[in-house]
Amino acid sequence: MARVRVGVFLGGASSEREISLASGRMIAEHLPRERYDVVLFDTLALMAGHPKLDPALREKAASLIAHRASPERLAGRDRELPAALQRQVQDAAAAAAPATEALVVSADGRRPIDVAFIALHGAYGEDGTIQGLLELLGIAYVGSGVLASALAMDKAMARKMFGAEGIPIPRGVVVEQGADDEADARARARALAPAVVKPSRQGSSVGMSLADDAAAVDAAIDLAFGFDPRVVVEERVRGRELTVGVIGGRTLQALPPVEIVSKRAFFDYQAKYDPAQSEELCPADLTAGELAAVQEVSLRAHRALDCRGLSRTDLILSPERGPVVLEVNTLPGMTINSLLPKAARAAGIPFGDLLDRLVRLALGEE
Repeated sequence: MARVRVGVFLGGASSEREISLASGRMIAEHLPRERYDVVLFDTLALMAGHPKLDPALREKAASLIAHRASPERLAGRDRELPAALQRQVQDAAAAAAPATEALVVSADGRRPIDVAFIALHGAYGEDGTIQGLLELLGIAYVGSGVLASALAMDKAMARKMFGAEGIPIPRGVVVEQGADDEADARARARALAPAVVKPSRQGSSVGMSLADDAAAVDAAIDLAFGFDPRVVVEERVRGRELTVGVIGGRTLQALPPVEIVSKRAFFDYQAKYDPAQSEELCPADLTAGELAAVQEVSLRAHRALDCRGLSRTDLILSPERGPVVLEVNTLPGMTINSLLPKAARAAGIPFGDLLDRLVRLALGEE
């Protein structure tokens, strides 16, 4: 039986580049070697001519294409992450080939890879852009399609979809920079305090703030505008913070919920990737009724966006309102200790088996 050639797409140009490198490296290490040949591909190379690329990333893209060794320069926040995670980032950057090579077809029509395992987060990876390119080229890939990826990444649009499907979400306001109704939207946003303020199209809590009063809401909106011209302001729902993974194709499986108890103000970037900054309880201690409710609403959210393969729904279990959905991640973190792999282990699915199943789903084998 021919071995399947997997291209792990990682890196890229988003603000979550380093975490993507770490995820991709761990995916490559744990895919079953008896079945797969694995190559790491840095998608930053595809963006060498992108007008919004900053000079440092443009230089890195050029080095990739030219196959020149270029050490990964970690952002300040990433230099505070655990040393083992930093090593994964550095190793992945050193081992990755330019993704341009994954797209070349030989003279006899042979592709360099059979399937892409997308280990990207944030813009240009989680938002449907790379999925569209792979669709155009006819390359199978792990995870949701173009529409589901774009909807989930855009929190303002996802809110509309959830509302249309009757899925419980926090009260919220979308503020668009420079829009005719920006002042009115800001006034309605201030009335939601205490609130959560976040860029509409970012991940890993980048640009997100907690605002305790009206003045803080305005300041948080200005901060979030630095990441996206459209900002979502939501009431702060009190309750237990949970996340529920969903995997599968025609038949979906909701994994055991994970409860997140952050030692920081909220489950921000640092808390997500430094185990010392949060406690993740898996499976969460829930009653049978609570378990059924949070898993059911996560399945509904997955279906509402037409997700495929995997997703992870973040929610608050409110004592008064039950589960309230915050957002859906179509490409959740995939380091061995990330939330979805941790939930899969609790369900009796080891990390390597989880990765194998996701590739098989992408290839239509399940």
